[in-house]
Amino acid sequence: MSTNPGNSSYHSMNLQVTKRLSQGFTSSFAYTWSRSLGENSTDGNLSYLDPNNHRLNKSLLTFHRTHDIRSNGTLELPFGPNRKFLSSAPGILARLVEKWQLGGIMRWSSGQPLTITASNSEITWTPVPGQIAIVRTPNTPLILGNFPKSAGKVTPVASGANYFDGFKTVDDPFKSSIATQQNLQTAFSNRALQDANGNIILANPAPGTVGTLGRTWIEGPAHIKLDMNLLKRIRIDEVKNFEIRVDVIDILNTPYWNNPGNNGVVDINAVNFGRIDASDITNGTSNADNRSANRKFVFSARLNF
Repeated sequence: MSTNPGNSSYHSMNLQVTKRLSQGFTSSFAYTWSRSLGENSTDGNLSYLDPNNHRLNKSLLTFHRTHDIRSNGTLELPFGPNRKFLSSAPGILARLVEKWQLGGIMRWSSGQPLTITASNSEITWTPVPGQIAIVRTPNTPLILGNFPKSAGKVTPVASGANYFDGFKTVDDPFKSSIATQQNLQTAFSNRALQDANGNIILANPAPGTVGTLGRTWIEGPAHIKLDMNLLKRIRIDEVKNFEIRVDVIDILNTPYWNNPGNNGVVDINAVNFGRIDASDITNGTSNADNRSANRKFVFSARLNF
């Protein structure tokens, strides 16, 4: 038997500005400011933090992006016959300077919402339909101090980056109350998050309770990509021309940082809390998040007729 207990909503403001082609220039700019809320980011199995309080699951969905900017344009360079510069250039020079075109495509988007969890404090386990398996519902930590939504910032280090610079994990304060017999205190692996002033900011909730930090509290690294191209058309006759072109993919060579943690889930009890291990390939929940982050040059030529 299946039910439909979940719900979600999406609201957005969309702005688009287009510059029609004139004087060899055309451009388009689009901006989306949105908010995607719900209890689960995918179809199918849904497990609640607290079965008696479904509202605790209401949060930003993993495919949510607060801001998304996209722009593209082309510019015919103003050189050659009937153009602003070198309009009366002699034949050979005119052929060299005419029909150059510059183009570009840009995208910038804010990061994927991240869920900070306390993995050792789950209170609900959900069976998987048709399987001999259960899904643990990650609990959230207790918030005990100032942990602003702006706390996440990529800080490159020797191999990778730290996303929560100024914060570090320490032994959970509850550890000191654990008995030392049979190495129980040594085996206690719960951690807590401490700020630069030594204050405990996040900690594991007591057994059987739900943490007070909201799900998807903070956003992961923002992403930007700028591709550009330059092409030259050489006229052969009235209907034929030869085109040479260079495309530069990711001309800024901007690092495309993965999210810290595992698929947007950051565990305060993990030894690598807040660590970003690579910037080459990211596997985001949106297809737009999947790409290589190396600058590439692509040279091509073709005959148009």
